[in-house]
Amino acid sequence: MKAESSGTSELENFREQWKAEISRQHKKDSHSKSPATSANISNASVDVKKSLELSEESIEIEVPSTFELTNTNSDSTDPETISHKALEIYVKAVTKEREGNLSEALKYYRQALKLDPTTEHSYRKQLYNVVNGKTIDQDSESFNFFTKHLEEVPQFPYIFIGEDYEKGNKSLEQQIKDDNSIFNLINSFRDLQLDLLPLKPNKEVYIAKLPNELIVCILHQLIIRGDVISLERFALTCKKFFLLSREISLWRYLCEKAYRDNSLPLAVSNVLIEEYVKLYYHSDWKRMYIERPRIRLDGVFISTCNYLRPGSAENTWNQPIHLVTYYRYIRFYSDGTCIALLTTNEPINVVKNFGRDYKSKSFMNGKWELSDNHILMIQAKDPDLRKFTFHLIFDLKSTHRGRHNKLTWIEYYSINNFTDERTDISLKNEKSYFFSKVKSYIVVW
Repeated sequence: MKAESSGTSELENFREQWKAEISRQHKKDSHSKSPATSANISNASVDVKKSLELSEESIEIEVPSTFELTNTNSDSTDPETISHKALEIYVKAVTKEREGNLSEALKYYRQALKLDPTTEHSYRKQLYNVVNGKTIDQDSESFNFFTKHLEEVPQFPYIFIGEDYEKGNKSLEQQIKDDNSIFNLINSFRDLQLDLLPLKPNKEVYIAKLPNELIVCILHQLIIRGDVISLERFALTCKKFFLLSREISLWRYLCEKAYRDNSLPLAVSNVLIEEYVKLYYHSDWKRMYIERPRIRLDGVFISTCNYLRPGSAENTWNQPIHLVTYYRYIRFYSDGTCIALLTTNEPINVVKNFGRDYKSKSFMNGKWELSDNHILMIQAKDPDLRKFTFHLIFDLKSTHRGRHNKLTWIEYYSINNFTDERTDISLKNEKSYFFSKVKSYIVVW
């Protein structure tokens, strides 16, 4: 028993000594490392603080004042003063953005919104009032400030949204026409000797050898195929090509083909179109081609429709429901004819071969007519249903993806050719048509 007790006491003494040594070593390490660690933490905190201060200083940019405030002794915390200052900085940001200096513009935007989160709304409201001549104090500094801003940045329609965009865009265009700024710019190009210089001096620019008349003829052949996009891309190349692409004969040709009345002789239709462009578009053929509603011929209008149909099953506890998807296609031609198709085949299997000789059930041939109030009327016949004539009426609209690219249903009915009986067709499951451009389609004027 003594031997066992002595062995146990020795073991306990050894454990106590070992714990004491570990405790002393731990205290030494903590005393030796704590000053350095605290110093590192202190230095890190100082560095972080300095970096934060620098980042704040980089955002807080001193903006040169565009106009002096009337009450210089007013309190800097006055909401009206802060609003004016934020508005001034916001305009500076817009100017920088238009100049292409996005990094500076971002800094100004941050500072303006930091001062007044509603400054963007105030900017749009003030600019819209000045542009449209709304009631505003003519002697106020805001009016003078925005008037000067409009003189510096004349083309500024994108600031408006929705109906305000339409109104603001029109008023700005009218102002530009009144000031003749765009026309003077184009005329200044015409007075210059515009030559095409090669990128490498030892290489020739072969198209520069062609006279302007011949280049216009080439562009004329280009738009005969309906490739107006290539004409605009050509205009982006240089000043000379920009002027040639605005040749009146090109856009007049497009308008005479796009808005031709097929029920009248060609000469009579062209006379009416010329009177129309003089009356509503001040003889600007390009503007009329862009703004006046027209049917696009370089693609197909597609409507994707769905409906639910109950299914049948052996087990009455679970009844399946089927989602049925079908498609409607309409393609228009310049001679006033069109083709329509109702099928379950997807566009990838239909569009590439969709033409007058397309063979399928529910395929219809028809005629279309577009009025100036965006109303499109189609009369179509199905070879398998000869005694009926189908009437489709749409509203031609524009979307954010482009102009005149959406057909919204208004009415759909059929007429019995023998009894003149009208039958309305339900539009419950029908959806709007959206235009899809098809590169393989050739526009034949």
